[in-house]
Amino acid sequence: MKKPNLDILKTERAQVIFILMIIAVGLFCTIRFVFIPQQRMADENKTVRHQLASSKFASYTIDGMQSVARHEHQNLQLLSNQWARIAARLTSFEDQSLVRNIGVDRIDYKVQLYDIRERLESKSRELNIPLVPKELGLNEDLDSGEAVRVRMLQLKAVEKLADLTLDRQISRLVEIYPLAPIIHKDKAGQQIFTEYPVRVECDIDFERLYTCFQSVFEKDQVFAFHNIRVESGPTFDSKLRVKAVLSALLFE
Repeated sequence: MKKPNLDILKTERAQVIFILMIIAVGLFCTIRFVFIPQQRMADENKTVRHQLASSKFASYTIDGMQSVARHEHQNLQLLSNQWARIAARLTSFEDQSLVRNIGVDRIDYKVQLYDIRERLESKSRELNIPLVPKELGLNEDLDSGEAVRVRMLQLKAVEKLADLTLDRQISRLVEIYPLAPIIHKDKAGQQIFTEYPVRVECDIDFERLYTCFQSVFEKDQVFAFHNIRVESGPTFDSKLRVKAVLSALLFE
């Protein structure tokens, strides 16, 4: 292989040009790989320092920061306790934790549905209150495990409201069936609580209607009203026909 001719570098002019080229390449590499990254890092550090300087905690000492952290933790604990008390007060179910974490299969649901139907029918006979919708608006057709869980919670809501109306001595339970659940979430998308609406229609007199209104605000009996319609009843004994949608509340 023929060696390159380097005689051209022996002249002073060529050497100067070669040195200048090396300096130019070195300057470019210095700017590209050293100066620009350092400048970028300096700008980022400046931004961080500005943010820290403008923070309300900038003048705090370590002890001061720890004091603020303890104060915020106490506030968080206080708000958490308040929320727990509110949820316990407004839930429709006494055993809320058990109901929320319920896990059942189709056979369990069908057995529960049969037992609750039989119990409510027996209760209505003892109280001499006609229970027209013996099926409670619930069927046994289910598609998936989650559908079973939702249906079981709907069944619990229907049972709760049916017991409430029978215990308050209505004249007749004309109709009762559940509607689709309503899920409520916070701004972060976390589920807070779920409503299980139930449509109910019953015959009742003025005094019993007032008693029912009072009872739905009692602990472990809370139902949220979506709408209510009161009409003249079909008979003298059943002075009012009430149609309403009430929701049982289940908190997370």
